[in-house]
Amino acid sequence: MKMDSIIDFLGFITVKSFSMFLWCIPLKPALWMGRRMGDIVYHANLKRRMIAYANLKAAFPEKTQNELKRINRAHFENLGMNVIELLKLPFMVKDFLKSRVKLENADRIKSSLEKGKGVIVLTAHFGNWEIASLAASLNGYTMSVFAREQKYERLNDLLNQFRQSTGCKVITKGFSVKDIIRTLNNNGIVAMLSDQDAGASGVFVNFFNRPASTAPGIVVFSLKTGADILPSFIWRIGAGNHIASAGEAFQLINTGNKENDVKENLQKIADILEGYIKKFPEQWLWAHKRWKTTPQRSVLVLTDAKAGHFNQGMAVAEMAEEALGLRLLARRINEKPIVKIQAVEIKFKNKFTRMLLNLVSVFASKRCQGCLKCLKFCLTKESFENVKNKYTDIVISCGASLVAANIFLAYENNAKNVVIMKPGFARGKKIDLTILPRHDALRTTNDKRQTANNILIINGAPNRVTQKGMEETIVRVHGPGYRVQRNGGVGLLIGGDAKGFRLKKEDVEKVADEVMKISEEKNLDIFFSTSRRTSPEIDKLLKEKLSGNKHCKLSVIANEKNIEDAVISIFGLSDIIITSPESMSMISEAASSGKYVIVFRDSQSLGAPSRHKDAGQAERQSKYQRLVDNFEKAGYIKTAGPGEIHNKIKEILETRPGIRRLNDRGIIIDRLKGLM
Repeated sequence: MKMDSIIDFLGFITVKSFSMFLWCIPLKPALWMGRRMGDIVYHANLKRRMIAYANLKAAFPEKTQNELKRINRAHFENLGMNVIELLKLPFMVKDFLKSRVKLENADRIKSSLEKGKGVIVLTAHFGNWEIASLAASLNGYTMSVFAREQKYERLNDLLNQFRQSTGCKVITKGFSVKDIIRTLNNNGIVAMLSDQDAGASGVFVNFFNRPASTAPGIVVFSLKTGADILPSFIWRIGAGNHIASAGEAFQLINTGNKENDVKENLQKIADILEGYIKKFPEQWLWAHKRWKTTPQRSVLVLTDAKAGHFNQGMAVAEMAEEALGLRLLARRINEKPIVKIQAVEIKFKNKFTRMLLNLVSVFASKRCQGCLKCLKFCLTKESFENVKNKYTDIVISCGASLVAANIFLAYENNAKNVVIMKPGFARGKKIDLTILPRHDALRTTNDKRQTANNILIINGAPNRVTQKGMEETIVRVHGPGYRVQRNGGVGLLIGGDAKGFRLKKEDVEKVADEVMKISEEKNLDIFFSTSRRTSPEIDKLLKEKLSGNKHCKLSVIANEKNIEDAVISIFGLSDIIITSPESMSMISEAASSGKYVIVFRDSQSLGAPSRHKDAGQAERQSKYQRLVDNFEKAGYIKTAGPGEIHNKIKEILETRPGIRRLNDRGIIIDRLKGLM
């Protein structure tokens, strides 16, 4: 005997026995048992509880965590009472339905039937939807219930027996279209649910601000047969009382454009259901994956205010749109991907709370959902307020200080999470995807953590540089029709001091002199930008040397006026890009531009670590060294001393060697597709 058959048989015996046991239990204590059953499922079925909470948070961003938890728990308790009432029905059908269920506006059903074209009762998994049709049947309106076949045959037959106990007819999905049309043509009543995910074959309508795949059957049957659609719902009043109300006949849009008509009518239906749910949120089935097929994803990018980290996080977030598009294509969903990106800066109260959150994140689990007390204690009030009510499907962060917040927010939203750089001790399994630049990877090549399923090692740092992006940025920054000199241009990107590295004024001065010299010789345009890390004295030096130079077409002193996307426009305008050596993010961006890249070296800072430097500085320097060395060996960049820039540019211009472009984008998108 197959396992499913055993489960089916045991389940049938259990449900049947429990139903008989309930026969001798009065309704009030039986419903109390139902609520306790709901509480048990709420605490035990963590997966469904998390799905329900996340759906609630997306639908009601204005509600607090405590309000969402209260609604979620009440929703499970409502389901428990629904089960009890359904199991007790065979022993108290008429008395219960007559005394406990008030049927409102039944005359609307009668009026629609008088038209002679049948009636479609539109309902949802709302209140105790199973007894709504029974109440109508008991009042003389026999309904055919459009039901889904359950996995277990005996349990499915038992459920249908309960449904048919007052005269309802059950129509099973899959082979029932002719039965539905026949019933409507015979002026019958068909009850249909409208709130389940319809997969790739559904029509997408807006439901609680997210596209939801919806089965078009209700509207299609109405357009085909002329049957009235009556939006009808049942809701619980107190513990054991219900109101079942038949709505007014739905005014169907019928312009002759079937595709548009179906979509607009389904949107009106979704709006009606959404209105009822907002009135009684605890009575809808939130644990269902209603938005499973949605073409929309919300992405939350956490930032520590470091430009390099922010750009890497945003780069991955922007790749998510392409990944989602590929995912939809693979599932044959003909919808444009919608990725809504929000960036939030994470600020800690002090160094102690940052360390504390890192520590407690080691013990974080799915049961942290709906709490956020750790974040509230450790973050500044402004920072916590910015993240507490934000719903997201994917959380992305770059930098060690953000990993803990990433973990807690992913659990809070039942979201996937992505961390760029090492997640830290004992937290790797709490991350769905760790993107690890090769220079940041563990040194031991046989370390199992480097080949884990949730780790992706890439050559550089994720970045936002694409050919299309460079072309669009040039137009945005400089205006349409802007053209660089025929002989090309040189881009100069200067960073600043970093942990374990000091950018020397004399080195920058040499580089600037070399650039001006080759520009004069070859009539090259110069485009330069500093960063927020650049020291005031280097800012002043470059401003004096380059801003007034006749070849300088773009000068950006970031600490004075930072032009958005200036660096990307420099990539697009330049043939050769020169960068300082301390920024992994900047070097990766330059190497991804498809241009010649020269990194000027500082032998003292980038060479072998001095014995006077601490271990942290040595490690930092070795990471810089690994990145530059690896990129040079791979052919992505060339290196030169500050006084060798002129000769290196001249050599490139005269020989025009091939360019090898850094491209990690494809493999990142492929892994993101799996998270969708």
